[in-house]
Amino acid sequence: MTATTVKQQRFEADSSRLSLIVTGEALYVSQPLPPMGELVIGRAGDVDVRVDHPSISRQHAIVRIGASITIADLGSANGTRLRGRALVANEPVEIRPGEVIDLGSVLLVIQPRPSVAPARRVWTHDYFEGRLEEECVRAGRTGTHFAVLHVAGAHDGQESARDAVLAVLRHEDVLGEYAPGAFEALLFEVEPADAERMARQLVTAAARRGIPLRTGIAVHPRDGSSAHALLAHAMAEATGVPHEPVRSAKPPSATPVPANASGMKDLHRLAESIAAGNISVLILGETGAGKEVLAEAIHRMSPRRAAPFLRLNCAALSETLLESELFGHERGAFTGAVAAKPGLLETAEGGTIFLDEVGELALSTQVKLLRVLEERQVLRVGGLKPRAIDVRFVAATNRDLEAEIGRGTYRQDLFFRISAATLVIPPLRERVGEIADLARTFVELATRDLGRTATPAITAEAMAMLEVYAWPGNIRELRNMMERAVLLCGSDRIEPRHLPADKMRATFAPPTAAGRRAPAPGPIPGSIPGPNIEAVTAPGEDRPLRDVVREQVETLEKQRILDALARAAGNQSAAAKLLGMPRRTLVKRLTAYNVPRPRKGGT
Repeated sequence: MTATTVKQQRFEADSSRLSLIVTGEALYVSQPLPPMGELVIGRAGDVDVRVDHPSISRQHAIVRIGASITIADLGSANGTRLRGRALVANEPVEIRPGEVIDLGSVLLVIQPRPSVAPARRVWTHDYFEGRLEEECVRAGRTGTHFAVLHVAGAHDGQESARDAVLAVLRHEDVLGEYAPGAFEALLFEVEPADAERMARQLVTAAARRGIPLRTGIAVHPRDGSSAHALLAHAMAEATGVPHEPVRSAKPPSATPVPANASGMKDLHRLAESIAAGNISVLILGETGAGKEVLAEAIHRMSPRRAAPFLRLNCAALSETLLESELFGHERGAFTGAVAAKPGLLETAEGGTIFLDEVGELALSTQVKLLRVLEERQVLRVGGLKPRAIDVRFVAATNRDLEAEIGRGTYRQDLFFRISAATLVIPPLRERVGEIADLARTFVELATRDLGRTATPAITAEAMAMLEVYAWPGNIRELRNMMERAVLLCGSDRIEPRHLPADKMRATFAPPTAAGRRAPAPGPIPGSIPGPNIEAVTAPGEDRPLRDVVREQVETLEKQRILDALARAAGNQSAAAKLLGMPRRTLVKRLTAYNVPRPRKGGT
């Protein structure tokens, strides 16, 4: 177990001048240094900076701070390296702030500490909510804990309140602007008592600036396991609005798809007809369009309605885990397989398996799934005898699988097997007539979930904004926007000021002469209907909107990667785990975004 401790010094630390950073595998510490003095670094219990790492000697090196900063190796076994060369034992060498020193396989850096808080980015609510939802999924999988802090009452001192929040937050925490006069913070790996202490410090710091802030804390999983539940709980504590736990019969991802809407009647009639049979179904549509809801509707309308309906996100699991989840495994099939486990294909006997993001399957897994579809038998990982199964497959993807087949990344025979019947959900921007009914439905659901009695109405001006917005996130984005608006407006009407106007203006679709959005051109035969944004230019720019959107997405992804690397102290494997992506994918992203790869520890 690697540990780092700093011995209490006999002199006072000058935190405004220098700090010492030690980092390595699963190791990171930042410690203010004294204005003058010396510190012995090593693995012994009586040194000034103790680094319990096998590559560190008991007394490894000494740092002296005075008119200049020097470091000397103390005859360590694995040496001390500076500027690419090994230091001679007991010979001090001057170092400059920011230089990286190798102590065995641990890195040491001495750097200036700013006298004020460094510039920190305040994220939009949409980005913050996305990060929060990802952290909920990660915490549910790993058992880690975190807290959400809501800050209200900063209308008259927005910038001062922001500075007060940043002064309390740690570098790895994420700050978002919930609305004018309100902030939200994601506090990683904190106990409830620590989160409450930070909230008290924030209130005190703001009071010194003459700003009476109110705060609320929500802890995962004590106060909720979804982004919506945590945000609502924290806001209720900060504002005093009563909050009751969400009691929804559907999972948080369930989004209603109105069967009575004109644009969906034919689709639901077709789905009802297909549900009566046993053929495999492929549902195509953009992210957030309601593919999972339609899949569940097919199951409920089918003769298999009394049997299980099991969901599996093919993009959320590694190839090995995906095989294990689908097919099951025998004891000892791989590291950690301490007992035999039946796969989903066995446990869903007589029911329906929903394969979400089926376009993300690796080729090796595609081969095995194809065999199951053809033979209706499953072979567990590490097993020898196949087992007969009776399940129906409903798959969904936002990818163009025919294009993937042309690129050689998807098997044509598997595509034919899973697409015996194909349903295409049109994007919300092509169903403008449904937006009003959907928005009102989501407002009613959010009001009920918050335990309120009065359902706020949507003003004509706000509804007009909703109807001209391009909805890149489709129905899921509309649901999230309405939930946020209900929280902001209280029991009053939902007006344009309760909507994220800046974000919406950037993605308004071009209006026609009648003031309504022009319908998107028809889809290319065999492809998923999507926005025709190649010819649409961004407001105030001559570039296609697709290029602008791509740049925005890449900027956000690059920032998330930098945040993960900072939290993982430059460890690429740990950062990849935080991001939920394979390490090789992270390395490719670093190369694509011209991000220098962190140095590996060496001897």
